[in-house]
Amino acid sequence: MRAAEYFEGQFTVADVTEPPVTGPGQLRIRVAVCGICGSDLSMSKDPCRFVEVAAGAGYPFAVFDAGRPVVLGHEWAGTVVETGPGVEDFAEGDRVTGLGITTEQDTGLPTIIGYSNRYHGAFGEFILVDAFWVRHVPDGLSLEHAALAEPLHVGEMHMQQSGLTPADTALVIGCGSIGLGTILAAKAAGAHTVIASEPSPKRRELAAKMGADIVVDPNDQDPIALYNELLGSGRTGGGLLIAYECSGRVGALNSLTHSLPWGSRIQVVASPFAEETIIPVVAQMRQIAINFGHGPYDQAYEKVLARLAAGDIDAESIITGRVGLDGLGDAFESLRDPEAHVKILVLPGQ
Repeated sequence: MRAAEYFEGQFTVADVTEPPVTGPGQLRIRVAVCGICGSDLSMSKDPCRFVEVAAGAGYPFAVFDAGRPVVLGHEWAGTVVETGPGVEDFAEGDRVTGLGITTEQDTGLPTIIGYSNRYHGAFGEFILVDAFWVRHVPDGLSLEHAALAEPLHVGEMHMQQSGLTPADTALVIGCGSIGLGTILAAKAAGAHTVIASEPSPKRRELAAKMGADIVVDPNDQDPIALYNELLGSGRTGGGLLIAYECSGRVGALNSLTHSLPWGSRIQVVASPFAEETIIPVVAQMRQIAINFGHGPYDQAYEKVLARLAAGDIDAESIITGRVGLDGLGDAFESLRDPEAHVKILVLPGQ
């Protein structure tokens, strides 16, 4: 099959071996579209560090041989071309999207497609995924817009895990696709106020479009000082300030533990792969809770997919570029400039 392999810092479009045979409970899907994820950018920047961190964490989903080519991509949507034994809810021709998770048939271990040398990601023509993680695309929703459900549902999931209530204020730090999804989730949950902090003018504009009540450039205005002003004048809902760290910037967590009001919460939505130093007792002294993704959530992916289908999300505004496989290298470089792009979709058929 035709795919874009990543190896030694470059993407090369080539004919590659198709994924393994379709096993029990699995679907073979012809990819129509796949978004470029922030974790793909991290992996391409330093594959060895990416694998080292995943292996050290005991996280088998993303461990592969960085000395061999991989086909990235897990924010996919497409059409079912084959169903494995035991699959009853899907049929050939169904339009589908979902999480890019598959069970390796040799080991029985889960893996994220694209972070495997054998189970290719969706920067190619076909993928193999477990049907458990797949959802039907609602009628009237394009496959391109459906592919946004994967990155946007991360914000919904973390919002639910943070325990946000209508009395609380959400401070979203970093407004890439993950931050925009967090804004959408906080607004849908009825947060009293949503403050977005983002240095990029393009992304601040998108944050406002997604419903943020207040949008600030942190280089010009401290969003926490702004919140303190709102608190002092009685313009908060009487709840907590929950900071959603979506920038993935090294040093952000340490800064937040020192500057947030006492009793605040930090929900870590995006994390760097580099080491970061914090002083734990500072968070303890200030009674600040830090959540890295613990806690229950309910139907996060399904809720976002339904909002996309209902037109409650301005999906087209989030998509800032489309490329074929031949344009992947340039697309990855463009995404490193926050003013250039937010979400680029890859169309393997082009």
